[in-house]
Amino acid sequence: MDAQALIDIFNNTDLYMLILVRIIGFLLFMPIIGGSNGLAMVKIGLSMAIAGIIFTSGNVVDVVYTNSILGYGILIAKEFFVGAIIGYIVFFIFNSLYFAGHITDQQMGYSMSNVFDPMTNTQVPISGNLYYFTLCVLFIVNRGHHMVLSTLFYSYKALPIGSAYIVGNQGLIFGILGIMVEFFKIGFLIALPIVGVTLVLDVALGVLVRAVPKVNVFAVGMPLKVIGGLAALWFIAPVFSEVYYKIYTLISDTLLSSIKVMMQ
Repeated sequence: MDAQALIDIFNNTDLYMLILVRIIGFLLFMPIIGGSNGLAMVKIGLSMAIAGIIFTSGNVVDVVYTNSILGYGILIAKEFFVGAIIGYIVFFIFNSLYFAGHITDQQMGYSMSNVFDPMTNTQVPISGNLYYFTLCVLFIVNRGHHMVLSTLFYSYKALPIGSAYIVGNQGLIFGILGIMVEFFKIGFLIALPIVGVTLVLDVALGVLVRAVPKVNVFAVGMPLKVIGGLAALWFIAPVFSEVYYKIYTLISDTLLSSIKVMMQ
């Protein structure tokens, strides 16, 4: 960034701050770097760098607002919510893997062994953590973050500063409900193979108990379900790339549709 760009930012500080607020709202919920992950100063510096690039790209023009603290404050709040909606969509879809992990752990007997997630400050299932970090690695390796940042850049063309339609937007509400449906659908589809394996094992154990009543079903059943669940998890691991592709496509389509819905 040359000296002239810095001078332009200094002369248009109000416009730069509006760009920065949308970026901060986006990075606040963005998986991998959102929440408590990473250093706050690094995220602030990244936000300022991205805002500077967008400012000098020519995608943002002068914005008109009521020349008062209240008018500027309302505009800041609106821009923050636009960025937060974009980031939260990605965050919500990523969290469907925690839902899948919760179902998996319930079937395998790992439900009592949760791990701490520093992003949400909550306990998350072990299998869900495995799914989540696998998706994060695939997302970065396949440049999914480039897609999300490109969508964020595109949002300034489709949604100029101050033009987003958020309050009372029924299309946005129905879009969020649709994302919730996809949340449960992805979770059930990922957990379905392991649920099927454990169901077969439960039936087999039931038949075994009826045939040999003296067998201790708890001593045999729990290790068998853990081994069966881990074996099923090992077999479905190669298919996870296909699951990632569906999630990647869902994130891309949902982000674009949400931006279009917020257009007045």
